[in-house]
Amino acid sequence: YLEDEPVSLTKLSPEITLLEYLQVWLEQKKINVEPATYESYQYRSQGIIRFFEKYHPGIKLRDVSAAILNQFFTYQLQYGKINQKTHKPEPLSVRSTRSQRSILYAVFNQGIIDGFIHTNPSLAVQVSSKKNKDFEEELLFLTEEEISGLLTFLAEDIRFKRLLPIAFMGIYMGLRRSEILGLKWNAIDFEQQKLSIQHTVVRAKTVVKKDSLKTKNSSRTLTLFPAAVQCLQKVKAEQETNKKFYGDEYQNACGYIFTWEDGRTYDPNYISASFKKATAAFGRPEITLHKLRHTCASLLINKGWDAKKLQYWLGHSDISTTLNIYAHFNKTRMNDAPDDLDELSQGIRCLF
Repeated sequence: YLEDEPVSLTKLSPEITLLEYLQVWLEQKKINVEPATYESYQYRSQGIIRFFEKYHPGIKLRDVSAAILNQFFTYQLQYGKINQKTHKPEPLSVRSTRSQRSILYAVFNQGIIDGFIHTNPSLAVQVSSKKNKDFEEELLFLTEEEISGLLTFLAEDIRFKRLLPIAFMGIYMGLRRSEILGLKWNAIDFEQQKLSIQHTVVRAKTVVKKDSLKTKNSSRTLTLFPAAVQCLQKVKAEQETNKKFYGDEYQNACGYIFTWEDGRTYDPNYISASFKKATAAFGRPEITLHKLRHTCASLLINKGWDAKKLQYWLGHSDISTTLNIYAHFNKTRMNDAPDDLDELSQGIRCLF
């Protein structure tokens, strides 16, 4: 297989190696998926390539066994990540290792379709570890008191002040990072007090701006309540001041809401890293930007929103995702149940 030639199955040999076929698979994906998705596939494939180049160089696609894949996953969970500061190997997270398994699963499935193998060896291997986090740890959220404390902290700390309206949009509007950074002024209707989700800014290896959303359910129109209107109007006023200051050097021709002072769009990874530093300084390092969506969900569930309404607000494509959040949130409130049951059982106490 030659990398500079178009992919043609007729040119592929039955002796094709795993890594050669992985490159074929990536080239096919490059044609059929969004650029950011392709870059994600590329990035996730790097760990696979590093391992097999080192420990199984030249292994044929047809010779990869479940035992070899189990060796790979075990290695990744112990040494699969290279520390950017020390350049030493360290454990790769279970989630990232599973994402590599999903790549291999798809590659072997395609190998079956293309007639190079008969079975998918990845089906026999699962990725599990004591490092797996409990579901409740994945769905951490802030209490109402903590929300007020965090937003006040962001407002008062010069290092993190730019994160204040972004955090607001995550906590109260339940927006994803890509949706927050993809917001444009033409998506805001101050008169009708509506916000439309129709554009995203994402990052794989490069920053990608696109009008397509994560799923069809991600496209939605949300009501702006007074505090949200105030938040956006303050951002708009600051942006108008910056436009005058920078003049012709101002770079926000597309009308993004959340930008640097000179109008340049934020790199999504910069915002996530900055927010991580902020929550660490605040004392809640486990709260990531994405977990603000869980906070939004917890607030709305507490106010009595049903699952379908919450699903629309958060833009979930699958109701099961929303129901999982419900189940988790209700689990955290189980200690309150005895009081509820005591009140409900008042009328039959005389029987005992």
